Amino acid sequence: MISKIKHLIKNSLAYLKWFFTRPAIGNNDHLLLHIGCGEIYSPEFINIDARPLPHIHLLKKHLFRFPEFKNDTVELIYMCHVLEHVKMDGLLVNLKELHRILKPGGVLRISVPDFDKIIDIYNKTNRDIDSIRMPLMGGQDYKFNFHYSIFNNKYLSKLLVETGFKEIREWDPYNCLYHDFQDWASSELIINNTKYPISLNIEAVK
Repeated sequence: MISKIKHLIKNSLAYLKWFFTRPAIGNNDHLLLHIGCGEIYSPEFINIDARPLPHIHLLKKHLFRFPEFKNDTVELIYMCHVLEHVKMDGLLVNLKELHRILKPGGVLRISVPDFDKIIDIYNKTNRDIDSIRMPLMGGQDYKFNFHYSIFNNKYLSKLLVETGFKEIREWDPYNCLYHDFQDWASSELIINNTKYPISLNIEAVK
């Protein structure tokens, strides 16, 4: 009980600090959103997360509802290892909301754990559950860090087409605009001194 009270007090203080020091969102026709940015700060983006970190512009419990943005107004939406935190029956609804706010020709840039690569890691590590537990199930070290959905290229592309996106393509985190930071899109798992790529990186154009 005492630990829960301490946790609530800590969270409340963090929120109050964020509320009074949060960065302002400027008037900008060139809107780039980084949804679920976590501790990564890239100044080009409007940074959105569920945790009250100092660089967060929009603090949201629900990362896929955006009444703040009108239809057809956002140029780029970036999400790295966020979509897997959405329950499977909510995927299409949430993707449709992102489609709504993007401009025609706007880009939804996604990185998710690739289930095909996870299976490959599992087989190459002698079916070691510990080797795939984190990318498959999430770190589970705080409230929001649990995985509900799994993806490979075929399944994610199908969802994006059903949502209304036209062009589906892979993207390279080392060779694209607005990606001057390192995150899971380019990171690898290291198991027994062997590096394993883990992510599926997909862009969808409205």
